[in-house]
Amino acid sequence: MSTQIRSCAAGAIAALVLSSGSAFAALSVSAFAGGDSAFLGLTNNGAMERAVTEGRTGTPGNWQMGIWSQGGVGSPVTTGNFGLVNGTAQAFSISYDGVSTLSYTANGTIRSWNAMAGTFTDIFIRVRSAANSTVLLSGMSIVSGIENVNLGSLSSTGAVAADYLRVQNDGNAIGAFTISGNHTLSWSSANPPNGSNLAYQFKFTNTIPTPGSLAIIGLGGLIAGRRRR
Repeated sequence: MSTQIRSCAAGAIAALVLSSGSAFAALSVSAFAGGDSAFLGLTNNGAMERAVTEGRTGTPGNWQMGIWSQGGVGSPVTTGNFGLVNGTAQAFSISYDGVSTLSYTANGTIRSWNAMAGTFTDIFIRVRSAANSTVLLSGMSIVSGIENVNLGSLSSTGAVAADYLRVQNDGNAIGAFTISGNHTLSWSSANPPNGSNLAYQFKFTNTIPTPGSLAIIGLGGLIAGRRRR
């Protein structure tokens, strides 16, 4: 079994131009190596997440779509069911108003949360599959007021480590947008994988600055101070 990652430039970084507040900033999209351990290392074990949307198989009587304030910590702030059909592509979209409200729609079912605590600089798209199963996100795009950019697809097959696609804004807050695409969750066993063993998440988070970016920030402050004097 193997995991496939395809973005708008097949392994290359693609420049996007999206609205960030009242200014425009360049986003970059790329495959993110290192899986869950690398993500947790960049986000203080997930404590820097502002929100997470999740679509999954669930179990009978359990939820299939949810929004978390921090992924996997406590309980989701809202949940629902979108009528999952094995092996069938279903439309989804995620919208952020640029202030505090996140809305997640899957197969026509909508859930929203309007209490996000602050802005975020990165979006991590995560897929995880179990044995005898596949999760596929296809036809993804991100739309701002001025751009509609193809994000490609992201998939995972079999019992492998989680894989990621990363959208980042070079340390700046990401403004209002809508992400849309199709999800397909499929399995060949008698029953679907339980809970979140076959799932995808969109993680809206800040990250720990790298030493290089901290040095740039410090230099910028020094230059600004000299100009003020």
